[in-house]
Amino acid sequence: MKTGWLSVQRVLWVMCAIVLLITVLPIARAEPAQQSASIVYYVRYGDTLFSIAMRYGTTVPAIMQANGLTSEFIYAGQRLVIPLQATTPQPTLTPLATPSNFNCTYTVQYRDTVYSIGYRYGVPAHVLMQANYMLTPYLRVGQTLRVPCLSPTPTPFPTHIVQTGQNLFRIAIQYQTSVYAIALTNGIWNPHWVYAGQSLVIPYPGSRIWPPVPTVTPAGTPAPTNTASPTGPTPTRTATPAGSTPTRTNTPAGPTPTRTATPAGVTPTPTAFTGTPAAVIIMQSLRFVPPAVAIQSGGTVMWQNIDSVNHSVRSGVPGAPTTLFNSGTIAPGGKFYFTFTAPGTYPFYSETDPNMRGTITVQ
Repeated sequence: MKTGWLSVQRVLWVMCAIVLLITVLPIARAEPAQQSASIVYYVRYGDTLFSIAMRYGTTVPAIMQANGLTSEFIYAGQRLVIPLQATTPQPTLTPLATPSNFNCTYTVQYRDTVYSIGYRYGVPAHVLMQANYMLTPYLRVGQTLRVPCLSPTPTPFPTHIVQTGQNLFRIAIQYQTSVYAIALTNGIWNPHWVYAGQSLVIPYPGSRIWPPVPTVTPAGTPAPTNTASPTGPTPTRTATPAGSTPTRTNTPAGPTPTRTATPAGVTPTPTAFTGTPAAVIIMQSLRFVPPAVAIQSGGTVMWQNIDSVNHSVRSGVPGAPTTLFNSGTIAPGGKFYFTFTAPGTYPFYSETDPNMRGTITVQ
């Protein structure tokens, strides 16, 4: 009886194997028909599953399912099977419309960025990325990008290596361009922060004419005035050590030189001011804060530079300066004082940046 039961078990196992083969073989025959609606694609540098899916009109889950992927991580050179139709019913996806006039190509050069290329061709960086199906702004040398067709073709911008002590303002003056253009082209979010050795792309050099750099006068030295020199020998001045009383030197025979009169209502105040100023004006972020103050007659105004670059204060307006006061160069952390003794309105500006202007009203 035992032997007969074993024979029955063997027969049952054979029948189960036959049934399994019958059910599996049709599926195996149908698989090639599914693979025929797909292509083989080798991943290139910068590709993502999303960009590949958009390019071939499929979906990321369909590609992952066709290749047995458990994550969206892919690498350059990887072989992928791209189903031309989703293996499961999915909404029909169409690639985003490419911006018009992107019918020309550009080969990425060394130090190019999406910001500099977009600036040269007059399109925002995100539009350039959209036209080239880019999810990140990273480029590689030799990469081909679709760009607008312009005539003539924009020439490459020059580059500049930041030196110690330089900032975007000085670099913009050197190349006759603007701080905003340099920051936008190089993707610099904070125009006040650059570092030595940084490579910058300089957009449109020579497009902005900056005023000439003024002659730097040491702080505390009064501005020179045009006075007629008398006929005869010119008396020589000798340097006097700080704190000592100057001695007069014998002047050769001849007319006595005349002294320049101080304008009425103005009392020059030495840099070493020991009192309390009537008003304080801060030089910060390339502007005067506050730009306008009002003081009483006889009050002293203090200008203080808390910026990271040199500044200056001079009476008058750009193009029409006066000799009322001139601070010369005020280094970061430096101060300049001046006392006003006559009522009136006194405009002032910075010779290092004529856009910095202000007004003192003396009552």
